[in-house]
Amino acid sequence: MREIQVAEHKTLKLTNVLSRKVEVEDMGNLAIVLTQMQNFIRSHDAMPVGPIVQCVKMRKGPNPTAEIYFMQQVNQLIPRLDPGYQMDALLRVRNCLYAHYTGPMSYSNLASQKLDIYAFEHEIETTGDSYTVYVNQDDDNGVLDVFMETK
Repeated sequence: MREIQVAEHKTLKLTNVLSRKVEVEDMGNLAIVLTQMQNFIRSHDAMPVGPIVQCVKMRKGPNPTAEIYFMQQVNQLIPRLDPGYQMDALLRVRNCLYAHYTGPMSYSNLASQKLDIYAFEHEIETTGDSYTVYVNQDDDNGVLDVFMETK
């Protein structure tokens, strides 16, 4: 039996986090965006640490939109950033719903959907922001952790 494990009150903690917003025109070229990010890290004598994190921030209002960011922990702070990059010494997101997914990457969006359903069933209000940590991935299968921020 396949299962997506869910938990409440989890904290996502990342250190030395380099972030890059993905613009709408770059959505079809995500591999290029990630390669550029890796090259930027190495060009500043830093090394990536851990997996890539994808952050989706929902902007509410009359026309709700989603902002997508790629994040990568690095082994040191990068003091001079190019436009489009942001650096945080510490990113801590408390009180999250958490889902652990293992299985075909084509079904990985079920982890976020399960958290949405869990929040609805348990009357938990979310901010709309979520963080997906791509722990391990090959051509077909993957392991990922999803953190969904709650209010």
